[in-house]
Amino acid sequence: MFTPTKFLRREKGFTLVELLVVIAIIGVLATLVLLQLGTARARARDTKRITDVNQIRTAIEQYFEDNGGVYPTAITSTEIGRYLTRVPVDPLTGQPYGYAYNPAASPSQFQVWALLEQTAAALNGDADIDSSGWSGDTNSVGTGDSECGKGAKGSTVCVYDQGIQ
Repeated sequence: MFTPTKFLRREKGFTLVELLVVIAIIGVLATLVLLQLGTARARARDTKRITDVNQIRTAIEQYFEDNGGVYPTAITSTEIGRYLTRVPVDPLTGQPYGYAYNPAASPSQFQVWALLEQTAAALNGDADIDSSGWSGDTNSVGTGDSECGKGAKGSTVCVYDQGIQ
């Protein structure tokens, strides 16, 4: 027998508690995904930095070959622009990469470096060039960290550097 009160008691939809639990689970999952995206972006920027430093090193070596065994005194478009379509800059800060050369008059040694965001296990054993006292950039991509840039000999891996010492 059909009664109106039984019809009204029938539950439809979700309770408030069920909705809150689902929203909380979606929020936690979204947070985890966003955290992983940030890490992936940092790794991508580090990969770009390493690629940029290698391109700059190649351009510097080409400059060396074309200019009688002398390295450039800056990594600008006027110095090495002939070998690159554009001189790369740090993807996050937009600052140029660090560059040092030695001696000041007729450079026969150089170092170019980039500050990495991630600590890369593959670079933990690399031998950083000690360019203390060389001419050129005296900071490391604007950070002022004594572990990075000129004379980078620290135990932490914060730079990727290339050059001739």
